[in-house]
Amino acid sequence: MHSFIRTARALCAVALIGAGGAAAAAYPDKPIRLIVPYAAGGGTDTAARMIARKLAPLLGQPVVVENKPGGATQIGTAYVAAAVPDGYTLLMGTANLATNSVLYAKLPYDVSRDLAPVVWATDVPVYLLLPAASPWRSLDDLKRAAAQQQGLTFATAGTGSIPHLAGEQFSHQTGIALRHIPYKGSSEAATALVGGQVQMSFDNLPPVYAQVKAGRLRPVAIAADKRNPDLPDVPTLAELGVPLAASSWWGVMAPAGTPKDVIAQLNRQINAVLADPEVRGYFAGLGMQPTGGTPEAFGRHIADETGRWRAVVRQAGVKIEE
Repeated sequence: MHSFIRTARALCAVALIGAGGAAAAAYPDKPIRLIVPYAAGGGTDTAARMIARKLAPLLGQPVVVENKPGGATQIGTAYVAAAVPDGYTLLMGTANLATNSVLYAKLPYDVSRDLAPVVWATDVPVYLLLPAASPWRSLDDLKRAAAQQQGLTFATAGTGSIPHLAGEQFSHQTGIALRHIPYKGSSEAATALVGGQVQMSFDNLPPVYAQVKAGRLRPVAIAADKRNPDLPDVPTLAELGVPLAASSWWGVMAPAGTPKDVIAQLNRQINAVLADPEVRGYFAGLGMQPTGGTPEAFGRHIADETGRWRAVVRQAGVKIEE
């Protein structure tokens, strides 16, 4: 697959060079596709559609969201990696850009070679959650319970997800022995937690916010540098003596070889979208934190996250069944 991507990109580069600089100067002159590597309706899709709606008038062209789910984001990501590098096919990349590289022995793309960062869009911190019916109310309660019984269980939306890896790191840092119970998505994990089939969970807020607001789930701590203003009573793990910050994140990527002026234009306009008060309020209401910044900063973030989670995967012995 790598050789296919390289060959396709070489042919595209020749075509772009032949077209001259006029095409880049006129960018964009047709609709742009933003590929979401998940099914419609999830957090990634929701964020992408808000960005696309606000970005279209700034660029003067429609920005069409297309869902290409499957393979833990590999299908959609590989599709963009092999696309013509002209700025008309973009990816709503996820934290899987970092974790897949350390969880899978073979991928149909190489993030650093086949994709170019455009902008880091949002950060979505991980929460430690308990069911409302749990007798435990705090991290100290969990520590006492762990001293009395072995292998407390925690649910996540799947093996290798950021919440799963955060849970493994939490276990290592606190000495609380935890047994991971993976589910097929956050909805199933939350249902199991509310039903008492597991004792706690680690998850991002957007997919479980309704359960939190309804009082069925109780956030114990947020794995972030600061508290969420919408949940001001929920402390950070650092405040509780656990130096752990972990978040899922999303950002826009383009095929490697996309002209720098095109990437610069997309970066500038998406940063403007992320600064829009309506967008910021909408994301905040879903537990998402708009980020923004330069393409270079996003590239460094991906590299840092890859190294960080590689260490956790090795320490915890996390394996994916391929």
